[in-house]
Amino acid sequence: MVEVIDGLLAALAGLPLWALAGAVGVVMALEASLLTGVVVPGDLVVLFAASTATTPTRFAVLLAAVAVGSVVGETVGYTIGRVFGERVQVSRMGRWLGPQRWARAGEFLQRRGARAVFAGRFLAAVHAVLPIVAGTVRMGYRRFVTAAVVGALTWSALYMSIGALAG
Repeated sequence: MVEVIDGLLAALAGLPLWALAGAVGVVMALEASLLTGVVVPGDLVVLFAASTATTPTRFAVLLAAVAVGSVVGETVGYTIGRVFGERVQVSRMGRWLGPQRWARAGEFLQRRGARAVFAGRFLAAVHAVLPIVAGTVRMGYRRFVTAAVVGALTWSALYMSIGALAG
């Protein structure tokens, strides 16, 4: 297992910065927009990518890619929830998550509002569905995106720092 992780880290470190940043940004966008965060948590992707940040420039570019990708994904997820919320819940993936998780995420969002969006960024299972739920329950977009940006920047800085220190 150690050899597999070492090989993965070496492959990531060997990628051109633009390719790694683009891939990380896309993964982060998919995490919150298409429920892929339920299957592949963005946390792991960020930690692995951050472990290759050996220069301040590489760290800053990857940090920007993580934060921007996260906000883009959350915005797309919010829009999907706003337009197709009920249909997403009865889709194959929505049924796989189960009505209990959808209900819990909705209650969490109703009770906490913008704080839930910020805190949800740190809870992988919640974060995968929260943007879609926020759109479904018609949370105000300005309030949502403000909390999403603050959460993404805070979370990105924290996880990038942990990954870079581990690397």
